[in-house]
Amino acid sequence: MLGSLNWDWAQNLYAHVDAGYLYQQDTTLNESVGSLPTTTVNASFSPGIRGDIALGYNINKSWAVEFDTGVLWNSMDKVNGVSLSSVDTSFDTYTVPLLVKINYKVPLKGPWFPYVGVGVGGAASLLSYSQAGYSWDNSDFVFGYQAEAGLQYRLTQNASFDIAYEFFGTTDPNWNSIQNIGAPTHYDFKEHGFYTHSIVVSFTWSF
Repeated sequence: MLGSLNWDWAQNLYAHVDAGYLYQQDTTLNESVGSLPTTTVNASFSPGIRGDIALGYNINKSWAVEFDTGVLWNSMDKVNGVSLSSVDTSFDTYTVPLLVKINYKVPLKGPWFPYVGVGVGGAASLLSYSQAGYSWDNSDFVFGYQAEAGLQYRLTQNASFDIAYEFFGTTDPNWNSIQNIGAPTHYDFKEHGFYTHSIVVSFTWSF
């Protein structure tokens, strides 16, 4: 009897992977370099990529909970309309979400299932910055949240594919470093508004 109960519980588990296109909204950035006054600039981003893995548990046919993590990569394109590549500068961010999510799947007959989900947790945010031959990295940990909607197609009893839209945001990340360029120079960047939109394709395996 105990073995049967454990097996029934395991059958409700599933694993999920996805990958796709990432768009980051324009934002403002506070820049502080050395003893210079802090300035606020407008920043735009090139298209990025996103990949996630998740382990979930089906509570019933409609509701599921899961733990989700992955990586979001984006590269800043322009600051106040000036291309960073034209001034030999790069500003790349790598964000690792750590989310607990709740998903709701509409219990329709047939192989197609629309669903929605929300999640909250944290995010590790890494900045990789370089300018004129020198570079530095720094990280911050911020609050993160996500909302998503998708359409799933069941291939077999255990396997399914889906396509989804995912919105992910965080509170404002802050990165800083001290570089010895002739004399110690302090760098500080604070991003106001980290909001991303993704279209991903996914594969889910139910145990």
